[in-house]
Amino acid sequence: MDVNQLEHLMRNLAIKETRTNSLDVLESKLADVDQEIYEVMLCSEGLFKFLADANSDQHTTASRIIYDKALEFFPNGSVVIDQFIERCLTHPKNTVKQFGLRGAAAMVYHSAAISPNNIQLIILHCLPMKEVYVNTLLTVLVKSLPPIFTEPVVQKNLVSVLEFDETIRCRVYEIVCTILETHPAYLQLADPIIARALIDLEKDDVLLQTSVLQILTQLLATKEGYDYVEAHDLFRKVCTNFVPDKVTPYVRFVLPNALKFLASAALIQPALFLARHPGWVTFMFDMTSPEDPMLMAIAYDCLGMVGSSSEGKVFLNYQKLKMEKFLKEFPGVLHSTLEAYKVRLIECLTNLLSGGSEPIDNMISTITQEWYETMTESNHLDMVQELFKVPFPNIKMAALKLLSVIIDHRWGQLFFQNTAGFSELLLNRRMDNDVNVAQFKYDVIKKLSQCAALDSFVGNTLKQYVSEGAFYRKAVVEVAIEGDQ
Repeated sequence: MDVNQLEHLMRNLAIKETRTNSLDVLESKLADVDQEIYEVMLCSEGLFKFLADANSDQHTTASRIIYDKALEFFPNGSVVIDQFIERCLTHPKNTVKQFGLRGAAAMVYHSAAISPNNIQLIILHCLPMKEVYVNTLLTVLVKSLPPIFTEPVVQKNLVSVLEFDETIRCRVYEIVCTILETHPAYLQLADPIIARALIDLEKDDVLLQTSVLQILTQLLATKEGYDYVEAHDLFRKVCTNFVPDKVTPYVRFVLPNALKFLASAALIQPALFLARHPGWVTFMFDMTSPEDPMLMAIAYDCLGMVGSSSEGKVFLNYQKLKMEKFLKEFPGVLHSTLEAYKVRLIECLTNLLSGGSEPIDNMISTITQEWYETMTESNHLDMVQELFKVPFPNIKMAALKLLSVIIDHRWGQLFFQNTAGFSELLLNRRMDNDVNVAQFKYDVIKKLSQCAALDSFVGNTLKQYVSEGAFYRKAVVEVAIEGDQ
């Protein structure tokens, strides 16, 4: 393709009646476009007239044409593509700005550089837009901002966007909190933005409170974030404002995110947090009743999070009566609950029975054994076996994960051996109808084959399975007999 042919196509792109056909022709001739012609195309006025008037499908096609070629010619980024994206981002039409955002995303997704100036333009022109590819926007900024996050102009521009409505502010909060998950050293720098989020959390707006709580939970991914939240007395405020004596329709809306916020704190500093804020755990035990399935599932999620650490297990074990009631009710609740919640309940139990740190502490192993025996009134794994028999892959996988943590304990290995038919059930390859389940089952069997507590016969059978691999199929030999029809 030469310059004259390109200019002809660009003129036709700007005309509504010839636009679609010209776009198809351009895409079909893309292999003939060299770098020089490509750079001419990016500067074409016809291209920008097209982008201003094109529909969504045409933008998608144009995105393939322009940005795939950009990555071919400039895999590490280039001033040429930066200038094109800048021109898009500063265009008066929002659809063209979004096209520039697509370009920035294409470069970022493929680890190609985009200019700091374009990052600033995305903050100023795309972040406040009502209609925008939100996930694309957030991903681009989360990936691009950390190297320049400390620059005053970046902070100034982010803070300036907080003057828009709550939806836009929540985008800023999410970007900043996501960055802080991996860059906690920026916490003090981000204080003005987080402080604004804390103000929004106290507003009488249930939707805003729910969104802000969910976003602020990301701060609890690090000890630094935990310390920041603790210093601002947010744990007490959440417990006081959102974990009430009685669940009202208003509180019910915010409560799931409030409980997950508190449970996330218990993951980071379990002993300290649970000692200072024990009351909400009592509330969670009360919420495990199946009367409200949604809140019940949240309560199970959070109890599992609390009980996933050794310190959390010790704390829960001190709640003797509540824990005993919870465990004895668990099998019945699991049996009767909706299919949508079964996996979450099994995952809760998996967290509670996990060994935690390596090697497993004897006290933790004793606690988990007592919990299992209280729950099932047995010394075998019939309950786990029955779950594994369920034909749904997600429940099979959850059952295998439960089995995997149980056999980390010596008592679990012995209980497995006490379970009639369980090893034969696991070794039956005819049940392997899902690739992921089959692979994880193989991993569990491999772990079992290394368990010293099992009888040698069982261990050798398991080792034979392991030696054959996860997807072994026994060959079927057919013998043809002369004269058969």
